[in-house]
Amino acid sequence: MELSWLNTFIAAAEEGNFRRAADRLHLAQSTVTLHIQNLENELEIQLFDRVGRSVQLNPTGLGFLQYAKTILENYNEGKEYVARRLQGYQETIKISVATVVATTYLPKWIREFRKVSPETELAIEVTDSSSVIARVTNQECDIGIGRIPLMQEQLESIKLYDDPIVFVGPKGVGVRNKRELNTNEILRENLLFTYNHPLYWDDLLFQLRKHVSNVRTMKVSKVHVSVEWIKEGMGISFLPLSTVKDQVEKGNIDIIPFPNFPLPSAHTFLFTRKNKTQTINSFIELISRESNNKRYRG
Repeated sequence: MELSWLNTFIAAAEEGNFRRAADRLHLAQSTVTLHIQNLENELEIQLFDRVGRSVQLNPTGLGFLQYAKTILENYNEGKEYVARRLQGYQETIKISVATVVATTYLPKWIREFRKVSPETELAIEVTDSSSVIARVTNQECDIGIGRIPLMQEQLESIKLYDDPIVFVGPKGVGVRNKRELNTNEILRENLLFTYNHPLYWDDLLFQLRKHVSNVRTMKVSKVHVSVEWIKEGMGISFLPLSTVKDQVEKGNIDIIPFPNFPLPSAHTFLFTRKNKTQTINSFIELISRESNNKRYRG
């Protein structure tokens, strides 16, 4: 059995038509037909029912489809494994990381780690904080980095750093006709983007509404989207300093003084299983050291 036969079989099954499968694979239609015939002869059973110009899997073909996909996936993963070893990689660390961390501190950590462990491959999956812990628990990754604290004893948790929350708006939002606006005026006159971070918003809004009435809000589930919309002058928000620092330095966003009540901090945690390789321990130690450095505190 040849892998090309399986690849053609999968394409034909998904397309439901040999001609479309041929177009997808950049093959002649006669070659597709030949591959399917060879595969059916090898298995000694028919996999498709021919219906006019279309084909559809019969029950046997439908059952075999999952095996064919698994064979090709395993083959491709094996080739990738060998390719990584040829590139000099000796170990792979799989990391699941929240978007906020992936776009702020993670690149610095990766650069530092590659200096001391160039033979280690890092495979990064960017997701939301609520998925990070589950992926570590299910052994889908070696390390998780997110913003939600751990409630499970089977995993280890390390608090990496605190990130102060700041009140931010588009450039010049605090001035109108050369007059500085107070905090309440800014809040009443602009749309407030909320719930772009998983933890602090309930308490913050409760406190905010005790001080300011008629605050108009819009839920925006991603921090980076909130930042872009603020740059465009669409609204204001309370965001972790690390997520807006770059745009503040570029002059696109203003940090607005907020005297109404003390603002909270966001926290970042690292999660991992208790049995770890020495390489994973080395990466965790580097992150912990870098997080304690003052430049990671805003």
